[in-house]
Amino acid sequence: MTAIDTLCALGEPTETLLGYRRVAQHLRQAILDGTELPGAWLRMPAVAARCGVSVQPVREALQLLEGEGLVEMRPNRGARVRGLDRERLVHIFEIREALESFAARRFAERATCAEIAALADIQRPHDAAVAAGDQLAVFAANLAFHAAINVHGGNHELAELVGRYRDLSVSLVRRFGRPPGYLSRVQREHHALLAAFRCRDAARAAEIGAAHVSTTCQEVLSSLPAPRSPATRNAP
Repeated sequence: MTAIDTLCALGEPTETLLGYRRVAQHLRQAILDGTELPGAWLRMPAVAARCGVSVQPVREALQLLEGEGLVEMRPNRGARVRGLDRERLVHIFEIREALESFAARRFAERATCAEIAALADIQRPHDAAVAAGDQLAVFAANLAFHAAINVHGGNHELAELVGRYRDLSVSLVRRFGRPPGYLSRVQREHHALLAAFRCRDAARAAEIGAAHVSTTCQEVLSSLPAPRSPATRNAP
């Protein structure tokens, strides 16, 4: 059962309840959690029938997901879940690195002492979760820590883009796992960011922010299965 099937089973969805954004939200989650695998076809009539909506909101939802890079529309064939190959994954992390480095620099330059103290308060649950080895709590605290930095100054577009690309990479992490030492490495870098913010060292904050993302990229790439050779791919 897909995420959207689960939603429909909970009640009687209507056009109002399941507008295209809600359809997109649940299709997105099904793709990110691996329920809908790369290469799978998303047939609009079938999705519409399962959700009790017309084809139009499904079409709009798929167009939205195409813009996010999660599906690809094929003329006269429909929509297909788009996979994440190594090249695209690197490009996604390059975008994240640029955005999060900028956000860290801006936070160092503009955050008030109270806002830096509030960020340190957010880090405390992260520290406790790392000590306890509670990965779900670590993930939640990590999101809160970076959200406070990325949305600072009211640039919600930046935070939305970072979140979109982060979710794409998280889907792979869920499938293949994190390397040993990941939690302690992230914790150290969070505290290094806090130190840079307290010193108003914008250049250092930007450097740490960039390294924070690029190191994660290398860890994710190293966790993926080795790419198949052309001879292997073409074998019967």
